[in-house]
Amino acid sequence: MAKKKKKVEVKINPLLNKTVVRDTVSGVVFSSEWVEIDPDIWERLKVNKYNQGGERINVLISNEEEPDDYSAEEDNESVEEVVEDFFIAEEE
Repeated sequence: MAKKKKKVEVKINPLLNKTVVRDTVSGVVFSSEWVEIDPDIWERLKVNKYNQGGERINVLISNEEEPDDYSAEEDNESVEEVVEDFFIAEEE
């Protein structure tokens, strides 16, 4: 009998100044509400960061992390956006 993987609850990082992002691979849309996704999707998405005001911020957070885990990170290297898995809706 196959062991069922536990879903992970994920939402947009509250520090991000975006309201909606969509994973271009799975088609899942993320907002400020928790969305349940498979752990393998979370493993792929959790490393994505967005350049906002000179800081690199995690695009998504999960309910399994401590609040400090989703804060902005200092990055003195050249800043490049690593959000190829996302379509980020611009604010209207």
